[in-house]
Amino acid sequence: MTTDPSNVGRWPGLRVIVGCSSIAAIAVAVDTYFSAQEGYLARAPDYEGIGYLRFARTAYVLLRQLHVRRALTEMNSIAPLWTYLQTLQYFIIGDGTWQAFTVRFWPVALLLILVYWIVRARASRAMAMAAVALTALLPMVSAGVRSSSWEFLSGRADYFEDWGLDDLRPDFLAAVLILWSLASLAEHHRTRRRSAYLVSAAFTAAAVLTKPSTAPFNLTAWALVLGLIWLWRRDAATLRMSALAVGFLALLLAPWAIAGGGAVAAITRLYGAAVTYRGAYSAGGDLFYRFTYYLIRLPSQLGQVELALVIVGSLLLIVMLRRHLDRAELIYAGLAAFFYAAFSAPANKDPNIGEWISLSLWIFFLAGASRYLSARWPVKVERASPALLAAVGLYALLAYSLGLVALANWPANESSTNTQLRTVTTQLAQELGRHVGVDGCFTYTPGPGWPASIQYLLMDSNGKTPASTSIDVDPTTTSVDDYLLAARQCAAFIVYREDIAQVAQVFFAPAIRQPYLRALAEWVRRPDSGYVLDRTWSFADLAPRGPHTLGRYQGVSLTVDLYLRTATAA
Repeated sequence: MTTDPSNVGRWPGLRVIVGCSSIAAIAVAVDTYFSAQEGYLARAPDYEGIGYLRFARTAYVLLRQLHVRRALTEMNSIAPLWTYLQTLQYFIIGDGTWQAFTVRFWPVALLLILVYWIVRARASRAMAMAAVALTALLPMVSAGVRSSSWEFLSGRADYFEDWGLDDLRPDFLAAVLILWSLASLAEHHRTRRRSAYLVSAAFTAAAVLTKPSTAPFNLTAWALVLGLIWLWRRDAATLRMSALAVGFLALLLAPWAIAGGGAVAAITRLYGAAVTYRGAYSAGGDLFYRFTYYLIRLPSQLGQVELALVIVGSLLLIVMLRRHLDRAELIYAGLAAFFYAAFSAPANKDPNIGEWISLSLWIFFLAGASRYLSARWPVKVERASPALLAAVGLYALLAYSLGLVALANWPANESSTNTQLRTVTTQLAQELGRHVGVDGCFTYTPGPGWPASIQYLLMDSNGKTPASTSIDVDPTTTSVDDYLLAARQCAAFIVYREDIAQVAQVFFAPAIRQPYLRALAEWVRRPDSGYVLDRTWSFADLAPRGPHTLGRYQGVSLTVDLYLRTATAA
């Protein structure tokens, strides 16, 4: 037999946790190296991860100065748990961007433990280990490794869709946490284990605190699974367990949601993205585009090879082999379908949100395939285990080797883009620091993570940074003159010589913001503005924002001007 009945329903043991965590640490360390060469860490930290980095670094600096109350305010920001973990990484590893990048260890470790636990409950230890190794190679986990090898082999580059999976936003962790929550129920659906319901509630609360803006989707999914299990069992004990879980969840979230104002803040943020600033964040397009937005991103998140296995395997499981599936696999399949429909419906889109869908689909595939193979050919699967592990090991070696070859032969102009983005941001921050104090402000203009990446570098020992003018603008309440009036309170203007429409080819500058940014650039150059040109930087032959041929593209060149208020104008 390939499965051990004693494993069914049991929680992961200490050896599993330590083993999977060790693999996660290695995977994150290797990906950190790749990212530092040509990926996220090779340029100025970008949006929207840099915003969370800034919150965490502020909290870290404040805690070192023993300003606990102010630090807690920073950590209880738009993503409390994610900010707490990033702050912890600063204390464990040290102050720096790559040090904060290692926060990815937590979602990766949790994901690998989950995969081992699910597969081991259905199949042999060797198959579970192979599933863990394959998961550690997914682009969502090892974005730097897979992006370098795939872009080099295919000749197609798309930083934001490929390397951008490493962005230090909370989406990945939130998706893993909600999967843990629902798997805790699914894997124990045949029993009435109080621990399963309490653990599920705890993971749901953690998912909400990690990314509150996705709380409605996560809570709905959790409620649906609770209801589905009750419908299957239809007894008072299951109803009591469900009520216990709901009460425990409410108890965990109440301090944040009510006392901390988290619920109101999350609703406000959701309303802002969906309604107030819809013009900036809406993906546009027709209904077909909206409902295929996440579908076409599956290859970049699961990998081209893995996606082929998932599609073929999932279709076989659903169409031909569904009688071999247990209710747990049906929950995972339904979860993928629910998240796809729920996230496709809104007009505003975010590529990283697709990780909820991709991970759910991956878990369904692993759970269904391992159950079917072990039930259908138990002896053959056991005998083939060494060969399976060897094949997965060879695939891992090939992926890492191709990545190293790709880095060694990376086009110079692509590398130059990363270097320029990092260098100009650093020099601009240094120059601003000489003229703008932490109580002052400068104007926002699109750039690599600007203004947060600039503020991150300007942070003082008390966690303070200069402010910037508003990034988002609501045309119904803010006119161009109003925006300009607010900008004139700042001592420094950062503008481009080129029209903002050209800037939008490289940096995120939606059409709704362009009239405001164009007005700033035109006004500050007027002789009577009271500002003078201080310093200029140039971007040459930058790679475009979207997909392009690796190393061969129509480059964009830009000039950044820093204007300072004159003494007489002040």
